[in-house]
Amino acid sequence: MVIAIFCFLMIILAGIDYLGIKKINNIQKKLITETYVKVELVQDMRFLARHKAVLVRNILMMPNQAAREYELQRMREEKQQYLAAHLKLASLVESPEEKAILDKIVNGEKETNLLWDKIIQYGMNGDIDQGTKLLVSEVRSRQWGWLDSLNEMVGLQKEYVRTNHADDIATTSRINVILIVINLLAIGIGLFLSIAISRSITEPLQDFSRKVEKIAQGDLSVQVDYDTRNEIGLLGKNINRMVKMRKKNLEELEAYRLHLEELVGQRTEELSRQREKFISVLIHDLKGPLTPILGFTKRLIAGKAKSVKDTLTYLHTIEESSKQLLETIEKISKDLHEKSTLNVFHPERFDISNLTRTIAGRFIPKTEDRKITLQINGLEKGNWQKLDPLLFDGDLSQIKTLIENLVGNAVKYAGSRIQLELWKADNKLHLNVTDDGPGIAKEYHEKIFEQYFQIPGSKHGTGIGLYSVVKVVENHQGNISVDSLPNKGSCFRVVLPFI
Repeated sequence: MVIAIFCFLMIILAGIDYLGIKKINNIQKKLITETYVKVELVQDMRFLARHKAVLVRNILMMPNQAAREYELQRMREEKQQYLAAHLKLASLVESPEEKAILDKIVNGEKETNLLWDKIIQYGMNGDIDQGTKLLVSEVRSRQWGWLDSLNEMVGLQKEYVRTNHADDIATTSRINVILIVINLLAIGIGLFLSIAISRSITEPLQDFSRKVEKIAQGDLSVQVDYDTRNEIGLLGKNINRMVKMRKKNLEELEAYRLHLEELVGQRTEELSRQREKFISVLIHDLKGPLTPILGFTKRLIAGKAKSVKDTLTYLHTIEESSKQLLETIEKISKDLHEKSTLNVFHPERFDISNLTRTIAGRFIPKTEDRKITLQINGLEKGNWQKLDPLLFDGDLSQIKTLIENLVGNAVKYAGSRIQLELWKADNKLHLNVTDDGPGIAKEYHEKIFEQYFQIPGSKHGTGIGLYSVVKVVENHQGNISVDSLPNKGSCFRVVLPFI
């Protein structure tokens, strides 16, 4: 009941405040929205009237017909502006004084425009002397009468501003006094009601505070006694509901934690298997070249080379195996280095067309040895200089890694053709790398981007290349996809946004 009375008083107070503010707003609206707008319109009309006189004189003074036509066109445009301002002003004027002055403005405009039309005709016909005489003898006096009417309207509006402002101050003062008295009365009533209400809720709130403190300390066995007949009771009910939800959330979090630990364990186990496979492949790749090196070295040491030719053959085999071993070590070192640089992002602007051309050129010896055609945007090697520059903002080192890995894989698996496509569309960079190799089964389209993963039966590799590619794409907030089927070749599609 007490709260209802307090609310009723607040509603009455709000209604009185609203009426007072509305009264003030009406006066200010009239002062600002109407009077100031009318002043601005009259000042615009006065400026356009004066400027038209300048344009009329320009027509008399211009040396050629084209210049006069230009000034005449400006006059037509400003005439439309003047008419628009006049119509808006006519819709706003209310008092007899305003309407009388507006009639004087209209008459002054008509008389002046009739004479100006004659002067313009003289100017367009080249009769400068006759136009000048008419301008001096009659137009100026008519124009000044027109401008005086506009000045008179400005003065009248300024007088209205002063009058409305004085009314606004007086009304605002009266309303403020009334509102102060009412607000003071409301504050007194509010204090009395606040004391009465606080006494009725202090004790249960203190009990709630003690129990909530226990709940905050983790004791979820606490229950708050409540009576649903008042707001305090609803608060107690909500506290009990909060405790119940808290228990449920803790149970869900515990279940989620256990599930997450299980997933982490599974993923860790999977990474361990892939790492072991990577190490096994690495050992195999390193052991392969070492076997002939050791074998032929032992034969040379044992003197089993029967001739110089045999010795050269053994040495040549040892050299080739050593090169293969060095190539394997360098490839692994390069992949691991590229992987380590993916966590650092240094954006800069560079020509990605030139970068693609340079990287593709490094694979030319391998493609020529295997008779593979390598094209960029449909152009053979001899025409790559015709590629248009394409500036891109990104990490140059990472983009270089991306292109090298995609082109390197294409060269490794292609049968006779590799096609690189590079273009910009919808403010995005598109790079497609297509080969006619053995293709990739659909079941591996996502797994090939995982670290250390290698497709069963794939050629020599570390399982890091495509992982590095997808990390570069993620660092540039792009996306990558692959279209491939067994014996149908592969197409890797990269889309990166322009920053």
